[in-house]
Amino acid sequence: MFCIDMHVHTVLGGDSLIRPEEVVDRARGAGLDGVCITEHHSYDLSLPFDEIARKTGFPVFRGLEYRAAEGHLLIYGVSASKSDLPPGLPMQMAIDWVCARGGAAVAAHPFQKTMAGAALGSRLLELKNLTAVETANASLSEGENRMAADAAQKMGLCGIGGSDAHGPQVLGRACTVFDRRLHTIPELVAALKNKNCRPRNNFQYGAGNQSCCTG
Repeated sequence: MFCIDMHVHTVLGGDSLIRPEEVVDRARGAGLDGVCITEHHSYDLSLPFDEIARKTGFPVFRGLEYRAAEGHLLIYGVSASKSDLPPGLPMQMAIDWVCARGGAAVAAHPFQKTMAGAALGSRLLELKNLTAVETANASLSEGENRMAADAAQKMGLCGIGGSDAHGPQVLGRACTVFDRRLHTIPELVAALKNKNCRPRNNFQYGAGNQSCCTG
């Protein structure tokens, strides 16, 4: 199996305490096989990680997180910026834009209570062409993740996991387990679309317990 934290933010995005140079060591310490950097509204912000991956030999994938009118969307396999997808568009419009370009669109933390009216909630069930749902977000409660998992099951979609880390101690507390090693973003997108993955929580990581991909 191949374990990736699919939802990580760093200082490059302006809202995280995680420094790029510490990501790989933190990921390895969590037992991860790779990470995906998902800065808000910009694929290009994570460009320095291409060099970090080359130097360390550790797989670092790049995506982005988009804020739509009804909630957040994780985007993989498409290079986008605010000029391509202005913040606040209808979620379905953003999903269709991603799909038209061959990418994968994943509903992020759809039942996050602290987002109040900005969380998708049950409106998730009305969306079309989603690739997956984030059902294991290490920054949410067990109940919030369970609601996302129930919705994904109703929709016939697979779940993914990610820490949604904005601090180093959170990185690796949730991940997505793929059936085989992935080398490129197109391979990652294909695996998501083929449902060759499953989410895994590891809320206790950092307290001397097992790594994300143990077991």
